[in-house]
Amino acid sequence: MSRITLRSAFLRVVREWDTAVRHGRLSAQTAESYIKVGERLLHFSTALGLTRLDDITDTVAQTFVDAPGRDRRGRLITTPADSTRRVRKSGIDALFAESRHLGLTTKAPLLDLPCIPRSVPRPVGTLTAHDIEVLRFHAERGMPQTRHATVLGLLLSGLHTGEIGYTTVSDLDLRHARIWACGTTHTTARFCPLDDDWSIRVLRLRASFVIEHSNAYNSGTLATIADSPAYRRQASVCTAFGETVRSGGIVAEGRSAAPRDVSSWLAAKIFERTGQIADVALRFGLSSLDGAARLAGYQWRPSVEEANT
Repeated sequence: MSRITLRSAFLRVVREWDTAVRHGRLSAQTAESYIKVGERLLHFSTALGLTRLDDITDTVAQTFVDAPGRDRRGRLITTPADSTRRVRKSGIDALFAESRHLGLTTKAPLLDLPCIPRSVPRPVGTLTAHDIEVLRFHAERGMPQTRHATVLGLLLSGLHTGEIGYTTVSDLDLRHARIWACGTTHTTARFCPLDDDWSIRVLRLRASFVIEHSNAYNSGTLATIADSPAYRRQASVCTAFGETVRSGGIVAEGRSAAPRDVSSWLAAKIFERTGQIADVALRFGLSSLDGAARLAGYQWRPSVEEANT
């Protein structure tokens, strides 16, 4: 049995992940998620009196995956959601896969255990112009101290939730009515036009507030805390949008509205105005016209059933 400690192995693996991020083999968001799981595994194993890497058996790993936790408000969750369990499992799998690659162990806990089921993806809902107006109304509550209107304004400009968390005051170009979107692993960096007066107004107010209250620890991010890890920034953006949705009681296709519903509404509006799927792809930084068409709710190719008739 390997006598290397879990902490030593974890630190070596983190260095490998950092290198992978620098060379584009691993996204920063994924690496940060893995590191967070590894840190929690360290605390968990220490509480059990386990110090070596190979002390993490199938039983220990499964107990960690199923362990109670706390939500963002600090409330105890006795039964973690399947999504949380999948994140924990993927973090352990990644830690041991890299450890085996480095020759630190031959163990592969959780490898032979059943996969954690995924819930059926919810279909994209269809928002109306009235829904958007209701969201705008409720998002303005408490602004500019609150970021809810900012999140909605950026969504209505064509930014994705993974980009909004990194958007700063300096990205806002009010003179030319546009904002810089930094791009993600799956989207291209670009300028997005600010083509509605509401978004311009709320973003101007928020930017002024952020500048007034900026300090040495704040780089001027509009909707999140600047030093938050990537996965937390995106979750924070989605949480803010969810709070606006709950305030407005917006239900799309029988479920609560999601950020993608706003993107889909904007994509459909752009396609209706220009008649070009390419314009939708450019606004959202998408490399696939098929993906842009799906976002806009446009089926430009016949389905299998239609093709066979």
